[in-house]
Amino acid sequence: MIKVSFYTIGCKLNQYETQLISERLERRGFKRVDWGQDADLYIINSCTVTHRAAADSRRKVYAAKRISPRAKIVVTGCYAQIEREKLSSMEEIDLVIGNDQKEDIIDKLAGLFPGIPIVSPHNDDKSVRGLYKHTRALIKIQDGCNQNCSYCIIPRGRGRERSRGFEDIIEEIKIVCENGFQEIVLTGVHIGRYSFNRHDLTDLLRIILEETDVKRIRLSSVEVNELSDELIDLAAKNSRICPHFHVPLQSGSDKILKNMNRPYTTDQYLKRVDCVKSKIDNVMVGADVIVGFPGEGEGEFAKTIAFVENSPIDYLHVFSYSDHPRASSYNFDGKVAANEIKKRNRILTGLGDSKWNSFLAAQLKHNLSVLIEKRFAQNSKRLTGLSDNYIRVEIEGSDSMFNTIRMVKPLEICSKKIIGKLS
Repeated sequence: MIKVSFYTIGCKLNQYETQLISERLERRGFKRVDWGQDADLYIINSCTVTHRAAADSRRKVYAAKRISPRAKIVVTGCYAQIEREKLSSMEEIDLVIGNDQKEDIIDKLAGLFPGIPIVSPHNDDKSVRGLYKHTRALIKIQDGCNQNCSYCIIPRGRGRERSRGFEDIIEEIKIVCENGFQEIVLTGVHIGRYSFNRHDLTDLLRIILEETDVKRIRLSSVEVNELSDELIDLAAKNSRICPHFHVPLQSGSDKILKNMNRPYTTDQYLKRVDCVKSKIDNVMVGADVIVGFPGEGEGEFAKTIAFVENSPIDYLHVFSYSDHPRASSYNFDGKVAANEIKKRNRILTGLGDSKWNSFLAAQLKHNLSVLIEKRFAQNSKRLTGLSDNYIRVEIEGSDSMFNTIRMVKPLEICSKKIIGKLS
């Protein structure tokens, strides 16, 4: 039996595609083992959105070779797509497979493992059955991006927008539900641009609600200009749609947003997020923000601070700007010094923590719907899970509660999470 180990870097879309590759290999007799264990094949699903992600991808190649010197090493994903020649020149790597070749990865692996058995197309479908060692299943609905933000190279790695058909999505959701998953996360590069036969994301959500029994539907990141009134109203009326929206901001300065090639203003962002907050009960709104973008002076950064402080955003993912030679912003003037970027990251992260703590404090008066996942730690009495509005919650309980949704009464806040009891 051939043992295969995976390491996934980057987005939920990469996680989904790792799961799909894993299941296709398991149907051919491969055995998946955890990263760090001895294996015959290591597949690194790479990312190159930042230099750090690219460097991490390379480090994992060296780590795999140290664990099993005779193993075959395969690198796929965005880094493999954009830097194919660079990776192919590394003697540690046996095969480089870009995103444009991921669907053919099994055929290409046959060159490394000639004994891979043939599986009929009927049994080798393109649907996942779950997510390895997780209680929430990822469902890919879309890939690619047409937006071309000046700091981003994802369109180079993922190509143009294309959406998956309703029928395949619904069938996959039914499969993961049959396998016991209570929650799905709809994922893609740009899910707000979902479009199939003139139907959009809101139409897709209606069909999922009508044709499946999945208890929870969570959306991954949605751009603010794609938060339609229809989408917000549907989420407000259906408790199966999680009251959690991650809406990238990137900057609180309209000048910087324009230079980033973001298709909205801060005023437009605020109006849409206010609409979400006013219509959806106990909703949580998170945002991405980039600090240190070229041209971001003290005044522009101050505008970001002021905007976040006065907005209904509940938490932040703060990213330090990373200069990528293939992004158009690489040639922009006004580069910010690295030490200043670190300083601004600390300031904004602190503000994000303050906003999050305020949100948690408001939750103490609400009972929370929590999907119980696992033990908080080995031999711990506490279980840990996620609320529908994306709060990490801990309660005491038995293993029989794993993968069940329970109502929890919050008791206290501890280390950015809530400690509670069954209500």
